[in-house]
Amino acid sequence: MVSYSLDVDAVQVVRWLMDETRADRLALSIAARRTYQRETIVNAQQARLGEDETADLGEVTVIGVLEVTPSPLYEGWLLSIRVEDPLSDRLPGDEPSAVEDEEIDLATFFEQFIESESGVIFVSLEAANDAARARFDALLSAILTDRHAGGA
Repeated sequence: MVSYSLDVDAVQVVRWLMDETRADRLALSIAARRTYQRETIVNAQQARLGEDETADLGEVTVIGVLEVTPSPLYEGWLLSIRVEDPLSDRLPGDEPSAVEDEEIDLATFFEQFIESESGVIFVSLEAANDAARARFDALLSAILTDRHAGGA
């Protein structure tokens, strides 16, 4: 698989996917998940604190990942939209954060990660070969020109 970074508008991609899903004509598999990542940040002054005191010092990042693959899978590509949103200023230190990935639906992914415009977005493609890339590029053309199956 060859990885490509894509310079596309994630809002447009996700909205197109939502439109296709609502019309029940999406021939793609979609999986979305959310996870929280807590990183403890300890500077020199904080290093003098005990382990109990430094446990609450840190930064929490919520990460959303949307993966889109063709159905059937033989087409050989994977579109990924990854959003990293630092929550350190919005999440109380005593609020627990999930350790495992949490599956979410497309609408939740859109609302929390795309529509809120609060994170850093990375869009990438993995393609098995040039033919798979060409099949994806045809789909991307439909997305960018907002063409839908059935002429809508």
